[in-house]
Amino acid sequence: AAAAEEKAAKAAKAAEEVAPEPEAPRAAAPKRESRKRKSKGAQEPEGTPLERCAVILSSLMKLKDAWWFEEPVPADTEGYFETISTPMDYGTIDGKLKGGQYEGELAFAADVRLVASNAMTYSPDPNNDCNEAARAHLAAFERLYVKQGLATDGGAAASAAEEAAKPSTRKKQKVG
Repeated sequence: AAAAEEKAAKAAKAAEEVAPEPEAPRAAAPKRESRKRKSKGAQEPEGTPLERCAVILSSLMKLKDAWWFEEPVPADTEGYFETISTPMDYGTIDGKLKGGQYEGELAFAADVRLVASNAMTYSPDPNNDCNEAARAHLAAFERLYVKQGLATDGGAAASAAEEAAKPSTRKKQKVG
């Protein structure tokens, strides 16, 4: 009888080594959010696309050197209206936003880019203060446009604007 018990114990031990007991079924784990977690401060953009455009414009108007672009260029500015066929400024954009004159965010973006383009066309020297401000504002706009989830180019325009906004290596010339 002892031999039979010993044989049964050995068989049981061998079975445990070959096939462990199945685990108890697990409860379904709650679905996890994507591994790409946003930083604590990051939030999904809120509002309609044009409401997000208003947020962008407000941010631009708070930037250093925004005064260059807040109001239309005065009519007596030498050569401006011969050089610039479609003037644009942040105040006009703000009025168009508030007046519901934009059909969508692309028209808004075109006007903001026009502000910078006009400034760089009228003041083409990259060391000119207005030109530098225009490049900085354009880069800021492109970043904000991406941040607000409005860019359809994957941020390519933002990257290009950042590159264009880099300070010139040329030294500024003193006037006078």
